[in-house]
Amino acid sequence: MKPIHIDSTYGVVIHRNFSPLYADEKYAQMFGFESIDDVMNLNSLFDIIDPKFHCAAQQAYNDVMSGKELPKVRSYVNQNVRGEIFSVLTVDHVIEWEGQPALQITVIDMSMIDQANEQILEQEQKYKDLIWHSLQGILVHRNFRPLMINPSFVEIIRAKSVAEVMALDNFMCIIPERNHDNAKNRYQELISGKVKSTNSIVENIAFDGEIRYFHLFESVINWDGEPAVQSSMIDITEKYNLERQIKYQASHDDLTGLLNRRAISEKITLKTLGISCPSETCLLIDIDNFKLINDQFGHYAGDEVIKRFSQLCKGIVGDSGLVGRWGGEEFIVFLPQKDKEQAYTLAKRILQECEQEYYEFSGNKHTVTVSIGISTCSPKNCHIEALIQEADNNMYQAKQQGKNQIVMPE
Repeated sequence: MKPIHIDSTYGVVIHRNFSPLYADEKYAQMFGFESIDDVMNLNSLFDIIDPKFHCAAQQAYNDVMSGKELPKVRSYVNQNVRGEIFSVLTVDHVIEWEGQPALQITVIDMSMIDQANEQILEQEQKYKDLIWHSLQGILVHRNFRPLMINPSFVEIIRAKSVAEVMALDNFMCIIPERNHDNAKNRYQELISGKVKSTNSIVENIAFDGEIRYFHLFESVINWDGEPAVQSSMIDITEKYNLERQIKYQASHDDLTGLLNRRAISEKITLKTLGISCPSETCLLIDIDNFKLINDQFGHYAGDEVIKRFSQLCKGIVGDSGLVGRWGGEEFIVFLPQKDKEQAYTLAKRILQECEQEYYEFSGNKHTVTVSIGISTCSPKNCHIEALIQEADNNMYQAKQQGKNQIVMPE
């Protein structure tokens, strides 16, 4: 914003019933006179006071000189000798002049301040126009009560009109309740000056009830003389959902929806680095005779077995652990804070329910079995790669011992 320069000047005049007795040079210049003598030659100071203020000026003079009213600051509209109108503040002082009371007036020219105020209003209007026509959704609020919104905000929040949003006592209704505290804390940090601006991705509820995601930029501005928060918003819902979908696809198996080997490997890396390594139990599960299913009934049959077994396994493990597709027909399960007896109970349930699941291939019903290897580690001695390797060895042993069984750690 362009800086505004303010320079007020003041002059002094002494009069008795508006007949000038003394004036200084500043006073003469203020009213456009070439010299002090021009002021002194006036019949009355009323000649340079707007006629609309003559009665008020006369009444003020009478009240002050009679003692009815104490001297004080007043405002008037005056005109100079060129007929130009300008506003002034006057300060009264009763003095003695040549043995008789007279009124000394200190006159402060307020025209520069008036011009400055006009410039401020002009610049504020330009700023408000800029906000109004912005393609970004912009909201100005004080403690979540809307002070100004632009049409782009109405559009991205899917409201019917500016009036509909402005009618809200506050717009917390578009912020999910679980995020209220975060929004309030962010507002207090801005208003208190703890932070100058914020830049975040937020979740909002549009007026049609749909969840939308916005890139939100916030800062404190002066609005009508008081601090307020300006929020600029860009709708990134499609981008956000696409990124989330890409992230999901990168970490999940296409066929089963379980975590893929890459995501599990990342988990292994974190554990190995010691970021988080609780007591953990691992199950490695392999579908028995899977190649035979593919060879006899086709890959469609094999995919059906993998999909249904993954859902069975996920349903049994539930929230007690993490299930992933390790590769091909192999599945892996991590059970934090479970001992080997608890792991065995869960593995046995997987074994039994899998055997009770029927598949129809080539018009005939078939059952599928699995072999499961279990391994455990403790918080003091936990290495995920070793944990998986032991589970793999035990699973291989289950295969060698006839399949459709569980091998526990020694």
